[in-house]
Amino acid sequence: MTISELSKILQCPECGGSLDFESVPQAESEVGGCGLLRCSCFVYPVLDGVPILTQKRLLHRSIADDRAIAGGPFPNDLAKRIGEGRAIDGLVDLLAFPVCPWPLNRIGALRRLSLGGLHHRLGLGYRRRRVRRMLQHRDQLTAEDWLAAFYWHAPAPFDPFNYFFFRFGQPRHLATLALLAVLPQSEAPLLDLACGYGHFLHTVTANGQAAVGLDQNFHQMWVARHYVAPQGAFVCADAASTLPFQDNVFSAALCADAFQYFKNKQAVLGNLDRCVVDGPFLIACAGNRLVGSPDSEELTPKEYTDLLNIWKWRALSEEDMLSRYFDHLGPDLRTSSATEDLDASRWLYFLAAKDDTLFRDHDAFDAWPHAAGLLDVNPIYEVGGDGIRFQFPSPWYKAENQAMRNYMPALASLQNDRDVLLAQCVLVGLPERYSRTNGRPWPVQANRRLQNCIRYLKPS
Repeated sequence: MTISELSKILQCPECGGSLDFESVPQAESEVGGCGLLRCSCFVYPVLDGVPILTQKRLLHRSIADDRAIAGGPFPNDLAKRIGEGRAIDGLVDLLAFPVCPWPLNRIGALRRLSLGGLHHRLGLGYRRRRVRRMLQHRDQLTAEDWLAAFYWHAPAPFDPFNYFFFRFGQPRHLATLALLAVLPQSEAPLLDLACGYGHFLHTVTANGQAAVGLDQNFHQMWVARHYVAPQGAFVCADAASTLPFQDNVFSAALCADAFQYFKNKQAVLGNLDRCVVDGPFLIACAGNRLVGSPDSEELTPKEYTDLLNIWKWRALSEEDMLSRYFDHLGPDLRTSSATEDLDASRWLYFLAAKDDTLFRDHDAFDAWPHAAGLLDVNPIYEVGGDGIRFQFPSPWYKAENQAMRNYMPALASLQNDRDVLLAQCVLVGLPERYSRTNGRPWPVQANRRLQNCIRYLKPS
């Protein structure tokens, strides 16, 4: 979907007016397609193919705790730079994260202290130079390179990197793919709300469905657009505010791993109801306040379903979703999971719609949902000779995704039957420019060595 095509379904989130797109050529080829979207109240920037439809400052936020760790540019300043042919400056500003080196990133107070003063100014200058060099070689880089560059300053070493890069094969990812697989193909696009790095849009677009991703974090959508789901379209805007789309332009909507973070969930659902023709809405991997340590604005299963009561709905536990998934079956949507199973499940999955079309037993998949894309070895496996070895990249990742060991073998051989490796998620469908072919980036290698030392020295 081109910017001109995308602009036809957009509207100003403030005044609701239509937007006229003007392409503005730039001198630097590495900045991609840029332009301006005009309405009666504002001029919005389009930077490297991504419309930025907000009038608020674009802050750099920590993925781990959503803190604003540094200020970013204002949209009107970006529009001015684009109009003057200096879009590259704005792109560098949005991709240049502040530096907070290890071990300062392990201690909250020191981390926050390091993000100010002289250290912050010097670090930001270094980051801008590095991002500028990376942009000059962007066609030779991968999503892995950019993720490593963004997250080596994270509050716990590389866990944001691990969480995002090793998505393929995670239990929550597979359960969400099972829910997506029930949707019929449509000429109208699907909306992925709070889309992050576009892992689900990769699967949706690889299967031929048009899709639009929306997120407030520009750097995530920029990587998604160029390295994870290049066939999708992306819009930078606040998912918790008025959505910048016209009425009834989407065939369905997905919100995965994000719904629990919205404070006004009813308003979010009302926005989706306006933009999606008849539903369905898929709410995947919503945190259950009854299990574990509540994160952000999590609700109980009943509180979630109370929000959905103006539609027909089904609520499913992750365990029920996965048990059928590995039998090569779609979800059984004739009824919801048992109340006691929902109350005991850490992650919850919901489908809401205005009719009964999808509320049936979905039989065998035509193909494994996780096979969409270029079939390759799951990046979580370390390849050596003919054998490959599974290794959790960090203690946090292991605690969050222990269930992976229920279906992914510790050791495997690439000489094994291809269908068996696919059923075990040893082989998965990856985007074309997702992972490096010449080893992990140096920060990831350093982290692996650190974790191996900790395992070796830790008393058994």
